[in-house]
Amino acid sequence: MTTWPQAVAAIAAEPDRERLVLGAMSGTSSDGVTVALIRTWGRGIDRQARLVAHRTDPYPEELRRRIFELYPPGRFEAATLLQASLEVADAFAQAALALLRDAGVAPDAVHLLSVHGPVVYYQPPDPATGERGGVLELMEPARLAEATGIPVLCDLRSADLAAGGAGAPLSVFGDFVLFRHPDRGRIIQNIGGIANPTVIPAGAGWEDLLCFDTGPGNVLIDAVVTAITDGAETYDRDGVRAARGRVDPELLAELMAHPYIHRAPPKTTGREVFGVPFALDVLARGRRRGLGDDDVVATVTAFTAESIAFNYRQHVLPRWRIHEVYLTGGGACNPTLVRMLRDRLPEIEVRPIEDLGMPSQAREAAIWAVLGDESLLGLPSNVPATSGARHPAILGKWVPGPRWLPGR
Repeated sequence: MTTWPQAVAAIAAEPDRERLVLGAMSGTSSDGVTVALIRTWGRGIDRQARLVAHRTDPYPEELRRRIFELYPPGRFEAATLLQASLEVADAFAQAALALLRDAGVAPDAVHLLSVHGPVVYYQPPDPATGERGGVLELMEPARLAEATGIPVLCDLRSADLAAGGAGAPLSVFGDFVLFRHPDRGRIIQNIGGIANPTVIPAGAGWEDLLCFDTGPGNVLIDAVVTAITDGAETYDRDGVRAARGRVDPELLAELMAHPYIHRAPPKTTGREVFGVPFALDVLARGRRRGLGDDDVVATVTAFTAESIAFNYRQHVLPRWRIHEVYLTGGGACNPTLVRMLRDRLPEIEVRPIEDLGMPSQAREAAIWAVLGDESLLGLPSNVPATSGARHPAILGKWVPGPRWLPGR
C-alpha cells in the first residue's frame, strides 16, 4: 500500500507530469467560495498552469452574517468561532464537489485542495516593537478532507509570517506563472476587499517581481454603502451611487494623507485598518461637511482609484515600463471605479483580466492551487522581497485525509 509520504515523493520525482489541483478561496469580501480546478506541470520558475473549470457559490446569508460578526470590532465566544469554522469547511466542501461533478472529474483524480478561508483577524509583524505577526483563518481542514476525500492544504500565510514576513501578498508567484509575458510589462491589479498590484515586468525573473497592498479596494466602499442603507445594500452595484455622487476634493485629500498610503513596499493591510470603524468615521466626516450619501460613496471610490495610481507613480513606474494593467476582483465590475482609474493612468492600457483568458472570479482560487502544488513538491512559493520574509518558505499545513488510510 502507498502511504501519504510515498505518494508525495512520487509526485515530486516527476514534476513534469500533469497534475489536477483544486484551489478554493474566500477573500476579504467574504461573500462566498470560489473554486478553481487547474491542470499544472513543472515547478518553480518553469511551472505552467491552465484553468480547467471554476465556480462561485455564495455563502448562505445566515453564515455570511455570522462571519461578518466575527470581524473587528466584533466580540464572540469560542463556541461561535468553532461553529463558523465548521460551517465554512462544509461550504468549501460542497463547492469543491459540485465543481468536480460539473467538470466530470473524480475526487480521486485530484492531487490536493489548497484553501484560503475567511480571515477573522490579521496582525502583521511590527519591526519597530518586535511584535510577531499572525493570522486567524476560519477553516476546519480535517472536516474538509473528510468530506471531499482530497488531501487539504490550508493556512498558507502562516509560514511566511513565521519567517518574519507579512504573510501577504502571496499571489505573486501564481500571477507570474499564469500571466508573464516576454515582451510586455504587466500589472495584474486585484481590486478585492483590498487593492494589490502584482508587477510583472517584461521577461521578468524572480528578482523583478513586486506585489503589495496599495490600500482599500472594495472594503471601504462596501462598508459605507452598508452603513448608509442600514444593510439593505452591501455594495455599490455597477458603481451607480458613485456615478451619481460628487467627489469632494478636501475629503479625498484627507483620505490620501493616511500614513499607510505613503508607506513604501513591502506593505500589506486589511479590514483591521480600512474596515467598518474607518468607514463610519469617513461617513461622519462627510456628513459634517454637508455631503450627500452618494457624494461620500463617490469620494471613497475615488480614494481607491487614487491610492492605486499614487502607488504606481511612487513605486512602480519609475522602475519599469508597464504596457498594460489587467483588472480583477469585484472592483473590476464597478464601471465608475474603472473609469476613475483609467482617468488617472491615461498612458497605460487598463483592461479586464478576461482579455488574458482568465475569468476574474477564478484568478485567486487558481493562484491558491498553484501555490499549493509548489508546497506539494516541497518547494517554497512566497517571494521574500514582496512579503518581507527573511527567507523563502514552504507554505501551508497538510491534512492528508482518509485517502491514505491502510486498506483504502
